[in-house]
Amino acid sequence: MDTRAVYSIHEDGKEFYFYSKYAGGFSYPFEAAEYLNGLKNALRKPRTGKQDICAAPLLAQMKGTYFFSEALKDELLFQETTKEIAEDLEKEVPFSIIVDVDQYTVAFHFNERLGELADLADITIPCYEPTDKYSGGYFRNESLVRQMGESSAAFDETNEMIFRELIRQAITEQGQVQDQQMTWGYYE
Repeated sequence: MDTRAVYSIHEDGKEFYFYSKYAGGFSYPFEAAEYLNGLKNALRKPRTGKQDICAAPLLAQMKGTYFFSEALKDELLFQETTKEIAEDLEKEVPFSIIVDVDQYTVAFHFNERLGELADLADITIPCYEPTDKYSGGYFRNESLVRQMGESSAAFDETNEMIFRELIRQAITEQGQVQDQQMTWGYYE
């Protein structure tokens, strides 16, 4: 699967833009969001004082982990870019991702020009919401449970397939809820 992506990172009222050949897909954006969340929490420590320090620029230093292909282990995954270049790239990449560091969400925009993703509607998913079966934390736990004891396929590939399935379910359910709301609104 083509995992090229353009990322827009929203943090403290600012926007930062990145391109990645490897961190698109369905599970990888949650890894990027978790990386940024960890950095944001570290920067909140008293030693930074009252300085306005954003974690987003540090995304350029994120390296592949065991959640990525073995070939990407310890490889840099992102390169910073401008808004104009990011907008141009969005026409040719499968995934446009928005990570909201403050809200701790990941939003997916699927490029309708690419056949395999054409049927997917845009969706925003919380990264960690223990009570929400459609959150990144739930997806990760579900993936780990399904993969326990299995070793036939690479972890990262199976993880991607499971996240894709769960995100498709979330999109379908969200669409059904919106259809019901529109129908109920019609009869009121």
